[in-house]
Amino acid sequence: MSDAKQSKGLTKADLIDVVYQRHGALTRNEAARIVDTIFSTVKTSLGGGRPVRIKNFGTFEVMERVGRVGVDPSSGNRIFIPPHNGLSFRPARRLKNIVTDERDGGDR
Repeated sequence: MSDAKQSKGLTKADLIDVVYQRHGALTRNEAARIVDTIFSTVKTSLGGGRPVRIKNFGTFEVMERVGRVGVDPSSGNRIFIPPHNGLSFRPARRLKNIVTDERDGGDR
């Protein structure tokens, strides 16, 4: 991947390209449908309040956040932020190690 692509991060189109190139027998549209199906399944599970656990990658969970007082950054006024659901991601140990090793200059 080029430096310009790395700096903007990985996109859905990049994932579709990876599936298309690695499989070899799929059309680009079929690869796109596979990626869409994976994301749709994850969204449906999280929308239903079920966590998504991906071995050696991490866990996505919907967390209940309690109401609290915060500060409006545009005005500086104190505001009440009502209780709401938020999304949490906990990386697996293996993913943490990969990220840590890459930051430290290690190779894997």
